[in-house]
Amino acid sequence: MTAYKHAALMLQYAKDAAETDTPWERWEWRDKIDAEFLTCWQHPSWKLNHDYRRKPQVINVGRHEFPKPISNAPLNGTDYFFVMSENSCFKVNAGTWVNSKLDNMRIGSSRLHLTREAAQAHADVLNAICRGDVE
Repeated sequence: MTAYKHAALMLQYAKDAAETDTPWERWEWRDKIDAEFLTCWQHPSWKLNHDYRRKPQVINVGRHEFPKPISNAPLNGTDYFFVMSENSCFKVNAGTWVNSKLDNMRIGSSRLHLTREAAQAHADVLNAICRGDVE
């Protein structure tokens, strides 16, 4: 017998429910035909034709925020994006995970993201800090 499609997510949701009486505030959903995730406003219905996910965690620095970098190694062959320091600013570069020393250094220094947009937001915040924009 195979597990229900959303079983692992339902377990994670149950853990959230043990911590708060409004666990749906931590979750998002989308219909299979929609590209954009929407914030849940009640308990998820766990429909088979919907996707669900926990909202991405963010790091706040003053009035700036960026998605939390990944902390667990992705599967070999996974494309990723990382923040790197260049002459006068931080910028985004791309790589493919092969579990190399360099890959592990990047994930260990909390600079690795699975989307270019997340890595760019991270770089933008670091650049703002360097400009003194930390309010």
